[in-house]
Amino acid sequence: MNRRLIMALGAAFALSAAVTVATASTAEADETLTVMSLNTWHGGSQVTDGVNTTVQEIDASGAEVVALQETDKAVTQQLAEKLGWKYYTQSGLDVDIISSQPIEKADSMSDTAVAAKIKGVWVYSIHLGHTKYGPYNACFDHDSNETIYADETERKEQTEAIVKWAGSSPAIIAGDLNTPSHMDWTEKTKAKHCDSVVEWPATKAFANGGYRDSYREVNPDEAASPGDTWSPKFPTNSDHGDRPEPQDRIDYILYKGGSLDATSSKVYGGDKENWPSDHRAVITEFNL
Repeated sequence: MNRRLIMALGAAFALSAAVTVATASTAEADETLTVMSLNTWHGGSQVTDGVNTTVQEIDASGAEVVALQETDKAVTQQLAEKLGWKYYTQSGLDVDIISSQPIEKADSMSDTAVAAKIKGVWVYSIHLGHTKYGPYNACFDHDSNETIYADETERKEQTEAIVKWAGSSPAIIAGDLNTPSHMDWTEKTKAKHCDSVVEWPATKAFANGGYRDSYREVNPDEAASPGDTWSPKFPTNSDHGDRPEPQDRIDYILYKGGSLDATSSKVYGGDKENWPSDHRAVITEFNL
């Protein structure tokens, strides 16, 4: 993609004026990077003292970089500043990146993705479309796989565009995909997934683009380690007669290229009453 120094991007995309561009030697000094993906549930507005609670959870997590979804410029800045982090994007979209480590460059794509180069690696925060949600097709509407795949077209196209935009550079893509994984809805787990086996197109498109799923790579048994991120807040679905809400892994940290290697990956949060999101987070540590 055509990556530009952030100062040249104008109103469409901006970093805080306090951000300085890191030198290559600084960016490449450390050998690890710990990344979190976190949907902030409309910028923390859905819980009491949501911004401060989110800051506390990020601080306790040990993450160095957080890919945010459902944020805005003001919330992004507040989170970074309350953490004491100097580096963040303000994309004007609902995705941003905050970092304790210097950001060398940044860029954005349409309304779905923002990117920041950190420690020599491009980190992306993405948020795919939320309609029509596939597990509801399978579990509530009992649709055929053909219908499910047709309704996944938008997310598949968004994924393919992101893969093309990101190019061949070493990359970490983190975000809320609003879709389960083809690695999770298998014969082994079909009893959990409404007796369905589905090769979800968006995650397959990332795999076809060379991206590895850090959580599933570290935790390869989809039955023993489901890694559900949606939803700790909603055990039942009030729009569908209070039937059980499908519990799924829809938040990811994917990676490809260079010497990147996921050494640990886990879902994080969701078990406390004051957890500030309707998603669990995902945290992966990489060797660079």
